[in-house]
Amino acid sequence: MGEGGHNPPTDPHAQADPVKVLLTRHHRLCAGSVDPLEIAAGLEARGICDRVASTDYRHRDVFSLAEELHARVERTETDVACARPPTEGKRQTACAALRGARGATVTLACLWLIAHALVGDQLLTALLHGHRALAGRTGPAPAVLAGAAPTALALACAAAPAAWCAHWFAARARRALPASRDLADFGRRTRPALLVAVTVFLGALLAFLWPARSALPAGQAPGATPPVLHYLTAAALGLLLFLAGLLVAHGLPRAAVAATLAAAAAQALPPLTLLAARLPGCEALRWPVGWAAGAFGPTALSLAACVPPALALLVHAVPALSRASVHGPR
Repeated sequence: MGEGGHNPPTDPHAQADPVKVLLTRHHRLCAGSVDPLEIAAGLEARGICDRVASTDYRHRDVFSLAEELHARVERTETDVACARPPTEGKRQTACAALRGARGATVTLACLWLIAHALVGDQLLTALLHGHRALAGRTGPAPAVLAGAAPTALALACAAAPAAWCAHWFAARARRALPASRDLADFGRRTRPALLVAVTVFLGALLAFLWPARSALPAGQAPGATPPVLHYLTAAALGLLLFLAGLLVAHGLPRAAVAATLAAAAAQALPPLTLLAARLPGCEALRWPVGWAAGAFGPTALSLAACVPPALALLVHAVPALSRASVHGPR
């Protein structure tokens, strides 16, 4: 068995013309395509990679195999207009429902991350120093409370650049489909566009955050935590939210769900630990969170929770969003 569950032809007649067998097996895909790259994207999604194309179908890569399939397929009006079989339609409906459930999970996790970015530092301060800290009588809470306003403003203002960057990347990828010679060429065209979209979005987010923080009165500037931690935390959170939304929009919610849930769980761990430390005999649980918050500020805990999932999602998104199969017609 080949990659992705692909079964190479074993019949002697099929071995004489394995492409004909593949054409029969995927006739609907080939007959309904408008260009060879669309067939290549469909074959890639079905587990037929360049190695399978070379060993089983005597082609140098998937794209050359798709070109032959596109040239040999016989198209009729029935082939183009006919509906999917009932079983395939049910399977597609189930997959769409699963993607929708994962998208809802990502949305809930993102809402929690945004809420924590706004009030998480205040919550930790209250758990560490008591409710009087939030009233400004003790502890660094006034600065912490003031630091939530720039973050909220920057995230709100960055929503429009995020939508524009996602739309620009999708449009560039769609334009690269007919212009690419093969799947590798499509990936080379798409990866830089993705990195440009990410860079532009992060630049816009930090551009909104800097004047919002600078506009704070001198007495309210969050000085207990180094300013660089606030910028890095906002950038990590923004990167995580942007990539998660981009992956969900292109039908790849699994990694987005895993990364956002991991970040949300890491964000929830410090306050849960402080609450557990109030139980009899569990006072020692307070020490790690208290030491980290006292040494680096509560923002450092948010930074540590967001950076690893955001970087992991970026590493995953670059190759995943460079596949032609995620940019074809849906």
